[in-house]
Amino acid sequence: MADFTQNGGSNGGSYASYYKGKLSVWENSYDIASNSSNVGYRLQLISGNSGQFGDLKASYSVTIDGVCRNSGSGSYSLGHNGTITLCEGNFTVWHNDDGKKSVWCSAVIDFQSHSASPGDFYPSGNLNLSTIPRYTTVYNSLRSKTINTLDINWSTTNAIDWVQYSLNGGGWTDIYGNPDGAYRNGHYQITGLNPNTNYTIKTRCKRTDSQLWSEAGKFNVTTYDIAKLTSIPNVNIGSSHNITWTNPSGASTSLKLCKTDNSTIIDYGAVTGTSKSITPTASKIYPLTPSSNTYKARYIITTTANGKSYTNSKDFTFTVTNSNPIFSNFTYQDTNNATTALTGNNQIIIKGYSNVKGIISTANKAIAQNSATMSKYRFIIGDIQKEANYSSDSEVGITISKANNNVFNMYAIDSRGNSTLKTISPRTYKAYSNINIKSAVAQRQNNGIGSSVVLTFAGDIWNNSFGSVQNEITSCIYKYKKTNSNTWLTGKTNIMPEVKGQSYSKSVLIKGDKGAEGFEVNSSYNVQIIIKDKLSTYTYELLIGTGTPGIAITAKGIAFFNMYDEQLGGAIQITGDLYVNGKKINS
Repeated sequence: MADFTQNGGSNGGSYASYYKGKLSVWENSYDIASNSSNVGYRLQLISGNSGQFGDLKASYSVTIDGVCRNSGSGSYSLGHNGTITLCEGNFTVWHNDDGKKSVWCSAVIDFQSHSASPGDFYPSGNLNLSTIPRYTTVYNSLRSKTINTLDINWSTTNAIDWVQYSLNGGGWTDIYGNPDGAYRNGHYQITGLNPNTNYTIKTRCKRTDSQLWSEAGKFNVTTYDIAKLTSIPNVNIGSSHNITWTNPSGASTSLKLCKTDNSTIIDYGAVTGTSKSITPTASKIYPLTPSSNTYKARYIITTTANGKSYTNSKDFTFTVTNSNPIFSNFTYQDTNNATTALTGNNQIIIKGYSNVKGIISTANKAIAQNSATMSKYRFIIGDIQKEANYSSDSEVGITISKANNNVFNMYAIDSRGNSTLKTISPRTYKAYSNINIKSAVAQRQNNGIGSSVVLTFAGDIWNNSFGSVQNEITSCIYKYKKTNSNTWLTGKTNIMPEVKGQSYSKSVLIKGDKGAEGFEVNSSYNVQIIIKDKLSTYTYELLIGTGTPGIAITAKGIAFFNMYDEQLGGAIQITGDLYVNGKKINS
């Protein structure tokens, strides 16, 4: 309560000092919900020991918080040490938003002029009402975080009895309530969140005394990401490589080497830090790739936090090295009866004619390495190659016909395509070359006319020993036919040439369809020379032109377009039609 008193009225009579005007104002109660107070007031005139009056007229008014709360007038009497209550009452005052309120209080008492009049009174003053509890101030901040939880600090400027949070603008979730309303700070945890995700957090608290909710400003926070593999170099089987990863939260992690279907190959268990040097066990990797030199695998790192696990993976490639088959030797032999008859030894190879068989015995069989299996053998001589399937319990042979090189290459090939080469050369290699005819000509004598023909030819022969047999020309013949005929005739003249060193030659007058006289002059001929040695045959074909002269002059007559035939006789012989002045003369 506040009493505002003025002693002695102004403009009063001689006894004005014996009076005082009193305005009493007080707060009866306040209502938190409406943020208002009930205020009472009373306006009084009070006399002292010497002050008194009777039947005096007066007016009055009371103004509080800028509003006239009461006013009136009347006739009043007052004895010594007396009190007159001019008016009283109560009203509602609404406080400011912060719950505070100050009201200005004033009154007016106006008595008519009289020798006993108390005069005019103007009591006034300011009354501070109770501060009504309103909203508290709420603060929130990040205390800690994991990959799937957020721990949020909160505090208030006033005691609260309830805390709630909102996630990403959703509804409010209760944290806890306390009827005692003693809390001013604390923290709460939000669980079940997603890694590496941004969340908007709001906190609100209910003030204990006012039961009003207040919100803190929202803030954004991103959960930690899970551990993620960053670098996995490709690696040779049996070698080490350095694995790196990120782990922002520092949560517990474990590492596995897996197939691409995520099934486990090697479990390395818990890992710390952000890197690890690993040498995958070779014996666990080789069986996974029996038919390829590469194997795609993956590492999986698992992050565990708050009872929940998250995985991240990254693929890489293993490479097979140092896994070629073990293959030490093979043998060979010539399987061509014709050539071995000449050499007398199947270890002697005649170029272009021997049929070389490469032989891998069971004792020399290739052995696959590091979980591969043997597949086949490949035999290569010169530009010829053949293959045969691998056998573990029987001999394997591969034959190349007409081998043309003295280097024999045998590859042992496994299921991955890896190979080991073994090379051998024959003990004796005969660099035989086929017999040939380098030049040949069949020439009619007498400057190309007449029936007599001389055959001249020359060529090369491999004039060496095959081993048990010396090479030589085994036959040399000629055949002939008229160019307009399909029938070949074998010549009767011996044309076997003479061999000198590595070459031969021959020039001889040959018999034809006219016997020793040679070949008809009016016909042309195809001639073949066919020469053979112990292994090869060569055929050379040439042409004999006609031997008919334009004019043949003899002592007995003249022939035109033929040789003079003495059996026909006559001075002039003409072969063909005769025309005189454009006219054909019949014979």
